[in-house]
Amino acid sequence: MDKDVIPKISAIVLIYNEEWQIRDCLETIKWVDEIVICDSFSTDRTIEICREYTDKIYQRKFDNFGNQKNWTLDKPSHEWVLYVEADERFPPELRDEIKEKLAKNEGYDGYWMPYENYFLGRKMKGEFWNDKRIKLYKKERGRWQDRKVHSKFIFEEKAGELKNPVLHYPLQNFHHWFRKFNYSTTLEAEELLKNRVSLKWYDIIKVPARVPVAFYRFYIEWKGYKDGLPGLIISIEDSVINLVVTIKYWIKKLK
Repeated sequence: MDKDVIPKISAIVLIYNEEWQIRDCLETIKWVDEIVICDSFSTDRTIEICREYTDKIYQRKFDNFGNQKNWTLDKPSHEWVLYVEADERFPPELRDEIKEKLAKNEGYDGYWMPYENYFLGRKMKGEFWNDKRIKLYKKERGRWQDRKVHSKFIFEEKAGELKNPVLHYPLQNFHHWFRKFNYSTTLEAEELLKNRVSLKWYDIIKVPARVPVAFYRFYIEWKGYKDGLPGLIISIEDSVINLVVTIKYWIKKLK
C-alpha cells in the first residue's frame, strides 16, 4: 500500500442493553468506513439507536465473553479493525492520529492505545489506571482468550503505539458498579469450576489475609488515594475481589 493512502477501517462494537450510552459511543466512531454491531439480543432500545448508524447488525445469544468476542472476528469487511465497547469514546485527536498512522504505512499489524479512565464523573489518576490495549489491528491477526470473563486479546504480531487516549467510562453509578462487580465475580468463580481448579483449605485461609496487603498496594503503592472517594471504592473492590470469588466458588462447588 502506498503511503498517505488511508486504508478503510471497520469498527466492531460489542453490546448488550446499552441504550443509555451507545449513542455517545457511536457518535465518536461514525468517521470509520463501516460500523459492525455485535449484540447479545438487547431488550431495550439499543438496536433501534444502532440502526441510525449502520445496517450491519448481528446477534448471538451470550454464553461467555471469550466466545462472544471471537464470534465477532469474521464480521468486518475491511482489513483494519477498530474494536470498540459501548463505554469507550474516540475523540477527534485520536481519530486524526489513527488516520495519520495508517496513512504512513509503518509496517505494523496493530496499535496499542492508552486509556483515560473516568469513574463517577472523575478522571482517575492512580497508577492502577495506567492501561493500554490493542484496539486497532489487522483482521485475522489476533484472537480472544477462551474465558467466561476478562478475556484478553491475544496479539503476537508487531504493534505500534498511539499517544492520544481512548476515553473510558466503565461505570455509570454505584448501582452499575455493584452489579458489574457481582456479575464478574460470579463468572470468575464459574471459570474456576470449569477449569477444575482445586483449592485446599489452607488456600482459603490465605485469601482473607491477603486483603489488607492488596488494599495497601492499590490505595498506597498505586496511589489510589489521589482519586478521592472513587479511588477508595475501587481500592476496596480490588482488594476483596479474590475473597469474593473464592467464596462464590465454594458455594457453587458445594451445591
